[in-house]
Amino acid sequence: MRTDELALILQRTPYESLHEMSAFGALPDTFIEKVLQFGELVHLEKGELLFRKGERPESFFIVLSGDITIYDDTDAGRHNIRTTDIGESLGFPAMIALRPRMFSSVANCDCLVLRITSQHFAELYEWNLPQFAIFYMNLSRDMSRFLRNCAGVSDENDAVSD
Repeated sequence: MRTDELALILQRTPYESLHEMSAFGALPDTFIEKVLQFGELVHLEKGELLFRKGERPESFFIVLSGDITIYDDTDAGRHNIRTTDIGESLGFPAMIALRPRMFSSVANCDCLVLRITSQHFAELYEWNLPQFAIFYMNLSRDMSRFLRNCAGVSDENDAVSD
């Protein structure tokens, strides 16, 4: 990411706000800055696709502003799976599994997302393993919440032990 883009992001979304995002929880500013530096900003307009079902995943995304619906086109029509919140990751399971994307995603409004390639993800691992482990846990938590949502488990049950 260019320096001017990084400055713009931090002006619009200071570290205090980034810490509130599920992908960046419990991470120090230095690691968040490195994630932002490695990433590529993607601006989406309302109705624009972020990724399509069946594509080969070479990256995942973190929603910095706006919201994105993850959906599946079936014979019965479009089935909305989930709408993201700011700070959530999407596309991570397919990248980790090295499998084609299972769903498509579309911007519901003007959005800003951070694209992290698998190469940059590996570089974060090499740069700071302890902080990478926290980042990985955050992304895994997002993935788990997504799977629970797909299974029809409501957030109200999150406080109940499995």
